[in-house]
Parts: sequence; C-alpha cells; structure tokens
Amino acid sequence: MVRGNYDRQKPYLRNPQINKPIAEIYADLDAFSWEIFEDQPHRFDTVSFYVLLPPLFYEGRFIKGIYFSEAVELINKLFPQLSSVFLSFTYSPGTSYSWAPIADAYSSLYKNPQRDKWFRETYVDRAHKPIIPLQDTDFINEYLISPRNVPAKDIDLLAVARISEEKNLPIIAKALKVYRQKYPQKPIKLTVVTGHDFDASNLKTLDEYALKEWQQIEAILINPSDYINLVPRVDYYSEIPTYYSRAQAFILGSLLEGKNRGITEAMSCNVPVICFEEFNQYARGNSPVFPEGAGLYAKFDPESLADTIYTVLENQTEFKPRYQYLKHCGRKNFFNTCIDSFPYYQHNIPDYKPGEAFKNLWLDLAVQQNYQVSLNNFLYGGSPLSHLRGINAIQQNLGELTKFIAE
Repeated sequence: MVRGNYDRQKPYLRNPQINKPIAEIYADLDAFSWEIFEDQPHRFDTVSFYVLLPPLFYEGRFIKGIYFSEAVELINKLFPQLSSVFLSFTYSPGTSYSWAPIADAYSSLYKNPQRDKWFRETYVDRAHKPIIPLQDTDFINEYLISPRNVPAKDIDLLAVARISEEKNLPIIAKALKVYRQKYPQKPIKLTVVTGHDFDASNLKTLDEYALKEWQQIEAILINPSDYINLVPRVDYYSEIPTYYSRAQAFILGSLLEGKNRGITEAMSCNVPVICFEEFNQYARGNSPVFPEGAGLYAKFDPESLADTIYTVLENQTEFKPRYQYLKHCGRKNFFNTCIDSFPYYQHNIPDYKPGEAFKNLWLDLAVQQNYQVSLNNFLYGGSPLSHLRGINAIQQNLGELTKFIAE
C-alpha cells in the first residue's frame, strides 16, 4: 500500500494560503498517514487498542464491542477473529482519513461535510461507512489530565511542543518580541515543554533538526533565554498536568497537524488556549478548533498573535476552558458520539436513546456482569482491557477479548 508523500504536505506547514482547488488540497492532506501497517514491525509495540465498549452477552443478548486504533488493518490481519466480536473504528493521527479499507467506521478531525463528501466520492468502497468527527470528542482522561493545586500561576505562556518545523516556534518568537515592544509594562516568558531529551544547560545537545529550528529562534530573539524557558521531556501523567495548571495560557503555533492533544489537555486543565485561525483550516472548513469560551484565535501574523496573547492574559476570568471541555469533549461525549454513529447499536441495545448511550442502564449492567466493573470504570481505564498497547498485549488478552465467540 502506498504510504503517501510527506513533501506534498510541507508547503502547508508555514504557508497559510495554498492556491489550489479544494479537491487537490484534500488529496494532499490524505497523502500521508501516521497509521501503523504490517511492514513497520519496529512500531508494533506502540499499536493502540482502545476498547470503547467490550463485547457483551447479557440477558440472552449478544452485543459487539467497539475498538479504535491507528492500526486496524494490521490488527485485522493478525487477529481476524476479533471482527466477530468487535466493530472497528480507525483513525489516522494526522490530518488524513484512515487508509484501512477493512474498518467499520472512519474518523475525521472535524465536522466538514464538504471534505466528507470528497472522501465518499473518492473512496466509493467506503462511502456507506460512518465517518465520526473528533472535534467535540476526545479520549483524554479528563480526571487524570485535570487541574492541580499549585501555589501560583507562575508560567505566563505554555507550549507543549517538540522543536520542529510544524510547530512554528519562530513565529511565536517574533510575537514575543512584538509583545515586549508593545506591552513593556507586562513582560512575559514562554515555557516550552519540548519532549526532547537534552541538557538544558547546553542546547547543543538537542538533536540535529531541533537545533536547526532553535537557531532560527536565536536569530530572531538574540538572547532567547530572556523570552523562552526550554524544558526537557517530563513524565506525562505526574508532571504534565502540573505544568498546565501553572500556566495562564496555552499556545499552539501549528498550521497543519492532527487534532493536537495539547489543546484538549490545556482545556481539561482549565487553561485558555490560543492558536491560529488558519490551524488545520482546510481539514476543518467552518468547524472550530475548540468550543467558544475556551480561548481565542490569532491571525498567522506576529503582531496579531502578540495582541491575542495580551487579550487572553488580561481577561483570564472571561474564559471557562474546563467547563467547555467537559460540556463538549471528554470520554463520555466521545463514547456517545461513537455509539450513535453505528445503527447496529440503535437496533440492538435495549432502551437506546441517542446522545445518552453512556447513561444506558442495560449497558452498565451488562458491563458489570461480564467484566466486574461499571461502564464508567471500564471507560476510564478500570479494566486491563480498556486500553492495550502493542501487538503482544493484544495477543496475551485475545482469549478474554473473544470469549463470546463460542456462545
């Protein structure tokens, strides 16, 4: 299977305006996928197998489960028996639709009817399958990634970003310089949690690509340490929520990438978000990046970004990011959206009500009977089957995952 050409996407990383017909732009976005396929064994231990709903047998009725993964095609090839007890929901961690023709449903990043129409017309073999938008849903655990009690909001502006070209840190550096000139009475610094392993006292220990990007920032700021604190890799669950909780605002400089976990993590930790109006603009059409009241957009321009940062920092009480996140996003909303997307569940789950699958008592009783945890606990990781990582882990749990095949 063709993997696509990343070079076709590169013009989108720093150019907000692409002069092409929209169908060609959609084809470019679909030209590269981060999915995991059978010819990539070095990635097999990172395969995700998220179980939204496990297979259920209760009161004489069998209900298939749902799993979603960036490796549906690979999983189906290695473990074909899973298709007897699961519906599969496939996604690409990037902006493309998944390339796995075997899947039962596909994800799109946003509710974009025009792009969905293009997908169905381009891939007619998948035209009848559900397309599930992820814009108002997420699989982040909003109770683990949540506000922490911190002494003070001592981080002015936070980015959680690798030092790489798609993150556009140089334009953020230019905005910081403009900010210092326009608002000298309110000096700020940006903290970047980089995800890199390096010696903070010697930035030459950054990898080659990160160092090249950092040199652009040095040329802009001259003394970048006056504007930016770089933080090496930190532990995700124990430290990342604390960094968010210390921040007054979160910033993303990208024009093109996947949904970006940082936006939803920041909202979940009650931090207002700032990104460019042009972020994923061709993938999302008219859909928002985040719910209203969770942050502000800037134009892809240093001065616009500087002014937006100032507005957010000066109006902290106007934003309710966590409230909006819990209302529109999070695992419960993700669960309801996915279940509602499959007519199979509407026809087979007793007392089914659209938008309220998570509250369905029959499902809760069935999960408790079959797996000894509540539906809520299962969804939030209370079972070892809730999220398996790696092909070996799936293999080791295959018996439990397929235990209803013989019944």
